[in-house]
Amino acid sequence: MSRPSPSSPGRRVGLITFIGLIAAILAAPLPATAQHRAKLSRGLVRQLSDDGGAAVKVLYEGPQAEVDRLAGTYGVRVLKRLASGAVLGGSGSQINALATDLNVSGLSQDDVVLGMTNVTAQSTGASQLWRAGSGKGSGNFSGLTGKGIGVAVIDSGIAAHEDLTRRLLLSLDFRGDLDGVQTTASDGYGHGTHVASIIAGSGAGSRTAEGSAYVGMAPGANLISLKVLEADGSGYVSDVLEALYWTIENKDKYSIRVINLSLGHPASGSPQDDPLAKAVEQAVEAGIVVVAAAGNLGKLPDGTPVVGAVISPGYTPGALTVGALNTRGTVARSDDAIASFSSRGPVGDPEDESSWEIKPDLVAPGNAIVAAVSESSALWQDHPDRRVYGADGGTYMTLSGTSMSAAVTSGAVAQLLQAEPKLTPYEVKFALQFTAQFLDGYGMIEQGAGSLDIPLAVRLASSREIDDAETKVTIGGEEISASRLVFGNSLVWGHSLVWGHDTVSGDSLVWGHSLVWGHSLVWGHSLVWGHSLVWGHGVVSGGSLVWGHQVDSDK
Repeated sequence: MSRPSPSSPGRRVGLITFIGLIAAILAAPLPATAQHRAKLSRGLVRQLSDDGGAAVKVLYEGPQAEVDRLAGTYGVRVLKRLASGAVLGGSGSQINALATDLNVSGLSQDDVVLGMTNVTAQSTGASQLWRAGSGKGSGNFSGLTGKGIGVAVIDSGIAAHEDLTRRLLLSLDFRGDLDGVQTTASDGYGHGTHVASIIAGSGAGSRTAEGSAYVGMAPGANLISLKVLEADGSGYVSDVLEALYWTIENKDKYSIRVINLSLGHPASGSPQDDPLAKAVEQAVEAGIVVVAAAGNLGKLPDGTPVVGAVISPGYTPGALTVGALNTRGTVARSDDAIASFSSRGPVGDPEDESSWEIKPDLVAPGNAIVAAVSESSALWQDHPDRRVYGADGGTYMTLSGTSMSAAVTSGAVAQLLQAEPKLTPYEVKFALQFTAQFLDGYGMIEQGAGSLDIPLAVRLASSREIDDAETKVTIGGEEISASRLVFGNSLVWGHSLVWGHDTVSGDSLVWGHSLVWGHSLVWGHSLVWGHSLVWGHGVVSGGSLVWGHQVDSDK
């Protein structure tokens, strides 16, 4: 019997995948026409085919005398001189003419200025650890790359993309009555591939001699694809439950230490009564770190801020719940901001202050993130304005949302667990919160303990000493300080969590119900409580509504 689509009325509650909208550049290949033609990178071929008069930057390798001759002959500009040659700029026609010069053997795009350290990996400090450990790592990386750590991606599948094929251990399909049928790598929607690329992408499709532009947080981690979403990005809670229980049962077989849940549905009632939340808690108790997106319900269409709209299962205590940070495209943190679409806490009954708990747990980059997507996916086909081509021909897209933030954090957790494999999920959350950077101008209901900081978390986990833990690190030329802020509740942390030789306590820690928000913070006239947003005024007309395409990203 055929199975109705998840969007059919009267069906089970459907899941929401959270993606955003942001522009990217699309180009298509054009064959060479000159008798002599320099070898061009595939990405440059595509860019030249549809330049529209836009300026093109290319890398040329040769002596400076040749640089000067080429500039004079073809009218290109010398944008930057390098020891190996120069960065040249010009129109598409000028670059095409340059490629016909007999002394030019090859040209490539100058879109990789950060080598293997893209903005996200640099701004979180993840790239500082790639060459800083004792392990052999993976591929061209060494140090802490997540090697040996399995990450289960419960999403729309993972496609056979060059950035991911060597990382993908297993692909299973849990949709409908399939119950974990093994299948080939595929992703009809594209969301799961994008998420997986952020976690563990190798950057193979964006590689040049200088490095790769789009490398994941933990390029040595192993990926297990558990498909639960259809090609329209929707799915069923029951399928996610099956994937979660499979993961618990098979965690040791595939060394699964992390589950990434860049999906969810509007929270209703208590986590203790939510099947999805209860399954997450079981996974955590089994020793798996469950990273969950906070959701993209931080504002109404008119920009009115919303509080209390963290989604399920991110609202459950055991989940490591992540909100979205906007890095504004820079490695430096001084210009970072919380993305306005990112769901705020607290979680709990809006009419009962005693039930309120802080969520999200922390924030991570989630705005305008470039990562791999298959050309056959719905996202690629439907949104050509967000396409990005890598220097070596890889297909990528620019997306925004707490889905991306969760993936960033899952990669960070894989790095941390490679460094300290014996950490429990509670200790992982502790280390990441304690070392996060608290952002000025934002409260805990927006950022939790603050912005993800991987190097300090690894140092804390390795030292196991709270009082003597390093609290400062340099990222993007700026000194970053740890918040030394941790919060939890009796369902997760208990009352005597031991870290190293110390029982967790102290003035720098916020513990469970001891923090009470004032009415002016969470219930002001200018704010809307999340439950009203979700279940009232027709904003969400049913649990099966897919929200991804309706949430604008920050610019």
